[in-house]
Amino acid sequence: MASAFAAPCSMTPAPRGRLFLRAAIAACAVSMLPPCAAADEHANVVTRFGPVETQPGPDRTDIRFRGASLGQVDGNASLVKLSVQDDADYVLVDTALPDPQCRHRFTLLQIGPGDEATMSQPFGDCLTGFGARRAGDKLIVQLAQEGTGEVHEFVWMQDRMKELTNVLTRCDAAQLTAASRWLPVAAGQAGRVVTGTGRAWFHTAPLDECKLPQLFIVPGDVLTVLHTYGDFADVAYRNPRTGREASGWIKLDRLAPTRTPSDTPL
Repeated sequence: MASAFAAPCSMTPAPRGRLFLRAAIAACAVSMLPPCAAADEHANVVTRFGPVETQPGPDRTDIRFRGASLGQVDGNASLVKLSVQDDADYVLVDTALPDPQCRHRFTLLQIGPGDEATMSQPFGDCLTGFGARRAGDKLIVQLAQEGTGEVHEFVWMQDRMKELTNVLTRCDAAQLTAASRWLPVAAGQAGRVVTGTGRAWFHTAPLDECKLPQLFIVPGDVLTVLHTYGDFADVAYRNPRTGREASGWIKLDRLAPTRTPSDTPL
């Protein structure tokens, strides 16, 4: 069955580069909030170079690596390990502030290589954790501003986190993170068919909130999966009746491998 689109203009989606803001981003990144990647908050985390833990005090929390203090932060702190491909490991310290209008302050730890450990200056006051990625040899932490949908990016610069001038939407930020760590799909496994019931909606990024309200395919449609990331597949679709093309992210649970002649029972 060919795809159905709710409006004629939906049949010709924006060019792929405009939809996805694809960037030449090297290496790997992990988001701190679902669905990009899950990362639990802890009082202690294990890195390749040794454990990092918090030791709460009356007003401040001591951040310790291998039992030795790296420094202290105001208030109660929790730890989130960032899984990035690098010579070092990175741990984000999320400090809870008493002000209900400004609930978070962050510090970044670079652990390793070897016995090295560096603690950044505080940054990102009043924001919330969103994601992290690498751009070239730079680590970038993404923090979101509640209520606005804006994502601010901070780059690791020695012992400081410098805020970049660009402010992203949540969908743009999620796409940048996904593009830096998605998994390519081999050509022999790329063919998929839409399953389930009802419309399978396209998304501009692998977040539920990034759904395109007028662009969808239906059960029985066949498409090509280019990459996977989390619960989503980055796909390309060509309408067999009209020849028009669409691309975007589709939920993986709506897709199944296409049957080949060798799969057909005699």
